[in-house]
Amino acid sequence: MILKRIFAPHIQSKLVYTTTQNAFYKDMYSAFGLKEALVHPELYERLMQLEPLLASQNLILVIYDAFRPLSVQKFMYETAPDYIKPYIAPPPKPDSKRGFHPRGVAIDCYLTDIKGNALSFPTEPDAFYQGYEKDPQYPLYLKKCHRNYDGPDITDEQKSNRALLEKMMTSVGLEGLPHEWWHFNLPNAWEYPLIDSLNEVEIQ
Repeated sequence: MILKRIFAPHIQSKLVYTTTQNAFYKDMYSAFGLKEALVHPELYERLMQLEPLLASQNLILVIYDAFRPLSVQKFMYETAPDYIKPYIAPPPKPDSKRGFHPRGVAIDCYLTDIKGNALSFPTEPDAFYQGYEKDPQYPLYLKKCHRNYDGPDITDEQKSNRALLEKMMTSVGLEGLPHEWWHFNLPNAWEYPLIDSLNEVEIQ
């Protein structure tokens, strides 16, 4: 299986799970050799179509999660603390219509300006913020992750930026999940094979 690195001035790879600034508060990827955003060649081609559009608007698309081997998905699910366990998807089975990241056909992303300042969205990317696990209001916060959420606790600017991101991604034929404004994948994503580890991958 071939997976592609991201090479474009206005599309950046910043994997959040190679840092401690994520819902686990741990680097979950580096021990598995995963240090950069990798995507299926078909997804890569669609993302490259965004480069001139991003450039024309002085924006940068930041990819903070992409290919996640099935073995890593299993590790994340099995080692997840109780406070995050309900939010971690179990490893998909081969005949499942779930699990797009282990197929290399999905990304999680957000937009920044040309200086790298993140645009404002209804929630933080991946719905993570320091201390979330101790916040009794966190379930209410998660409602704002839905891409059609229109409550009074998000601003017009946040709605506009969310809509801009979605418009860009759908313009190249990608699809979003209803409950994650940051997630986009290839159509019929479940038809692509699951990839167990980086050992099965040729990186280009």
